[in-house]
Amino acid sequence: MSSASRLVAPLALVSLILVPGCTALQELAALRTVTFAFANVSDVRVAGIRIGAQSSYSSLGITDAARLGAAIVANEVPLEFIAHVSATNPPENTVSARMVDLGWTLFIEDRQELAGQLGGAVAIAPGATADVPLSVRLDLLRLGSGGARDLFDLAMAIAGYGTLQKDLRLELVPTIETSIGPIRYPSPVVVRRAAR
Repeated sequence: MSSASRLVAPLALVSLILVPGCTALQELAALRTVTFAFANVSDVRVAGIRIGAQSSYSSLGITDAARLGAAIVANEVPLEFIAHVSATNPPENTVSARMVDLGWTLFIEDRQELAGQLGGAVAIAPGATADVPLSVRLDLLRLGSGGARDLFDLAMAIAGYGTLQKDLRLELVPTIETSIGPIRYPSPVVVRRAAR
C-alpha cells in the first residue's frame, strides 16, 4: 500500500466519526437555543367539577356542591389541570429540535408538589413554537384545609382564576434526540407563572 493510500484511509475514518458528531452538536445547539415559557392552564377540574375564569363557589349547582362535599368526606379532593408550556425554536436555527422526553417538577408557592414526564416526542421546526401540555393531578388537602368554599377558592387560585392567585413554577429537563442518541439537558430550565 502506498503512503498516500495509508493516509487516506485514516482520514476517511475520522471524517465518518466527525460528521455524525457535528450533526449531533448542531442538534444539541438547537435545543440549547430553544426558549421555554409557562403559557397557560386549561381543563381545570376540582373533584371532577370543571371550573373556569368565571366560576365561583356560590354558582355551584346542588350536584356539584354535593360532589365536592363527598370528596372532602373521603379525605381526597383531586385538582386536575393541563399546564401548557410553549417551546420556541428560533428561526436562525438550521435544524429542528426534536424533544423525545421532558422531565418536569411542579412547585406551588416554592413548595414541590409533583413530578412527571412528557408523554410523547415533540418536534419544533426552526422559527416555530410548539405547545407542550403537561397533565397535573394533585390532592388539594395537601395544600390547604377548611371547608368546601376554602378548598374551591384554593383551586381557583392555583388555576390562576380570580383575584387571588398562586405562584406556579416548573423545572424542566428536556432530552433531545441526536444522531448519536438521546442527550439530556445538563441543567433544569425554569419557567414561572407569577401570581398577580
